[in-house]
Amino acid sequence: MTVDEVAGYASIQRWLEAHGSHWSRTAADADRLRRLEVMRRYCEFADRDPDALVGNLFRQTPTGTRIWLKRRRVEMARIDEFEAMVAAGDTRAGRETANVVRSFFIHNGVALSATPLR
Repeated sequence: MTVDEVAGYASIQRWLEAHGSHWSRTAADADRLRRLEVMRRYCEFADRDPDALVGNLFRQTPTGTRIWLKRRRVEMARIDEFEAMVAAGDTRAGRETANVVRSFFIHNGVALSATPLR
């Protein structure tokens, strides 16, 4: 999957719009491309497209849409694995990259938190 393909997914568009709205600005092209590249790499790592990543975490109940808590924990662990893989000696770079992925999920309605750095 290319960065341009990743950019076309509804969940990616929702994330970019929400992120820009939250920070009251739009991302510069270089920052946008960096974020899209991180998501492209994460999708490859998770072997799912962006919409499938988000869709996998929600279920319908009689009272409305709910988050699958077990799947959420699995996704959080996968993000931690991705962070460790990216870090390869640079903890800060790994955390910043993983936070891009966390931001994607948060702006698509899935609250995630990072394990505190030691």
